[in-house]
Amino acid sequence: MRVFVAVDIGDAVRREAARVISALAMKLETAKAPPKVAWVKPAALHVTIKFLGEVAPDDVERLKPLLAPPIAVAPFDIAWRGIGTFPNNRHPRALWLGVINGAAQLAAIEAEISRRVAGVAVDLDDRALLPHLTLGRVKMAGAGVDWPKALQACEVRNAISRVEKVSLYQSQLSQHGPHYTELASAPLVGNLE
Repeated sequence: MRVFVAVDIGDAVRREAARVISALAMKLETAKAPPKVAWVKPAALHVTIKFLGEVAPDDVERLKPLLAPPIAVAPFDIAWRGIGTFPNNRHPRALWLGVINGAAQLAAIEAEISRRVAGVAVDLDDRALLPHLTLGRVKMAGAGVDWPKALQACEVRNAISRVEKVSLYQSQLSQHGPHYTELASAPLVGNLE
């Protein structure tokens, strides 16, 4: 089973992300040869805390109770602003919204999740968490695209996500895009003492 741990972003941020995607897609269409971008559907938007990859069903069953206890991080807000790119804004492969508030709490959650799943048959990626909200993946670069100008022209407005829980999801890929099923969740409760 393909699984990952993530936090939800809420419907208000989904609507804002959809608006930004639409505005950016319109800007990109004006290029001499528009790029081909696979945009993420608003219903599929989330912040990945830890991608666990392909995990045997028995190990997923072992993960569920490890990921269900409350997490000692108080519920918090993520503030989103600006469109970023991987690996750079001249030749992007991925387009995303950046976090301006909430990154420290997301890092604390990631550290706790990593601690909980250590020892289960999961290959953990030890790269530092760079919290972001993926909007799309550039499949073909196109020609005549002024990426920095297009990205700066799309402003993110009042995008705030309230985070109150962390969830383990199963990802099922299809020709219509991914489908996510929540398998377990842990509430954020602040100090457990």
